[in-house]
Amino acid sequence: MALKKDFWTNIILIIVLVALVVAVFWVVTAIRISQSPNNDGNYSVTAFGAVGNSTTLNSKAIQNAIDYCHRHGGGVVRVPPGKYLTGTIELKSNVTLHVDKGAEILGSQNIHNYRKVDPFIDGDGQPFGYCLVGANGATHIGLDGHGIIDGNGYGFTGNRPFLVRFAGCSGVEVHDITLRESAAWGLNLYQSLNVHISHVHIYNHANYNNDGIDIDSSQMVFISHCHINSEDDSICMKTTTQMPCAHIYVSHCTLQSLCAAFKFGSESRGTFTDIHCTDCKFINCRLGGIKIMSVDGGHINNIRFDHIQMTNVDVPIFIRLGGRLSTFHPDQKPLVPGAITNVVIRNVTATVAAESRLLFPTGIVISGFPHHRIGHIALEDISMTLSGGGTAGDVHVHIPERISAFPDIDMFSLYYPSYGMFARYVKSIYLENVQFTLTHPDLRPAVICEHVNRIHWQHAPAPVFLHPMPSSENHTSSAGNG
Repeated sequence: MALKKDFWTNIILIIVLVALVVAVFWVVTAIRISQSPNNDGNYSVTAFGAVGNSTTLNSKAIQNAIDYCHRHGGGVVRVPPGKYLTGTIELKSNVTLHVDKGAEILGSQNIHNYRKVDPFIDGDGQPFGYCLVGANGATHIGLDGHGIIDGNGYGFTGNRPFLVRFAGCSGVEVHDITLRESAAWGLNLYQSLNVHISHVHIYNHANYNNDGIDIDSSQMVFISHCHINSEDDSICMKTTTQMPCAHIYVSHCTLQSLCAAFKFGSESRGTFTDIHCTDCKFINCRLGGIKIMSVDGGHINNIRFDHIQMTNVDVPIFIRLGGRLSTFHPDQKPLVPGAITNVVIRNVTATVAAESRLLFPTGIVISGFPHHRIGHIALEDISMTLSGGGTAGDVHVHIPERISAFPDIDMFSLYYPSYGMFARYVKSIYLENVQFTLTHPDLRPAVICEHVNRIHWQHAPAPVFLHPMPSSENHTSSAGNG
């Protein structure tokens, strides 16, 4: 009887101990999760095991916090002060990732810690898709706080992760955060809708092809009060698919780049329409200020730039219609050449870079190609200061077509035959109060037009016409002052 009694006593003790262990586990879990205030949809990543010591890999812990928040109706996942090393983390619907002041999300330098979010091939033929912070098909997501997301992008070759990539998302808010040092692009939007980006600071010089913000086949995007300093293009519009880039508004931003400030292309299969940029500053841009380019079949129309101040910018305005006709996703076939029309650029002051990719500076370059002319371009209230240096003989430089080439400001020649504007294969150009000031002599003409159907100029330099079109093609000009 004593043995039987001891047996049941031991069983009861074991049951009690197991119950205590389970209870302690759930109490500890509840305490950890309750580190977020009142457990009201705010969750700290440390409650899920994240450690901000810069060496512990936190991918799983941060993802668990995001997934838990998502499953429980959404809310805010908070990253408290500390440095949190991680690979890819993916936002889910109704979740905002808030990075506190003093907190840093630090990218792992091991590509095996990253995942791809909807991979593709870019205009240079590079495979992309890996990212540090991503989302795919999510709705009502956010990224904010006064902390830092650092891609730690030095040393990556081959596969290089983006810093942030949102694919097929809607209702995206990105505010008040610093994004820096990606291995590739900074913030990439792909086929996304209704995106608001404001007061974001981007510094991206860790590797090559370091763009600031890339907007691909997305609509209803609002960008304001951002400061972008990038190795490659600061803001770049792309259409790697035939889904358009449309209804995009950029204002009160400062863009600094070793390449272009604001660029359309170099991937350009789909339409670009209703895109406005106002009240912005472009600084030290060595490969162009405003670059509007369709070379893969896309149609560009209803584009507006207004009140733009450029300092030390090489070729402030570059517009190119070409016929490269590349593809970027599986099963795509090359398209026919696209079109560019209804572009209005007004209220621009620019100091053109004296030392640049060109031997002698030119302020505006506009070029279509035979049988594919650019439509209507309006340039109003534009003042450019250039350093000069061209000779009278430079007017005879040969400008090749290069129809299928990658588009850029130096794609045709080391210099152009005019210092103010060179335009060819254009249907209609309107110049109103366009002035070019030289700090040193330049013996090239101010404006040269070649194969331009119609040009109106008022308070602008009179153009010189090379190879004017036959009268049967309706070549006309409207006289003006300049």
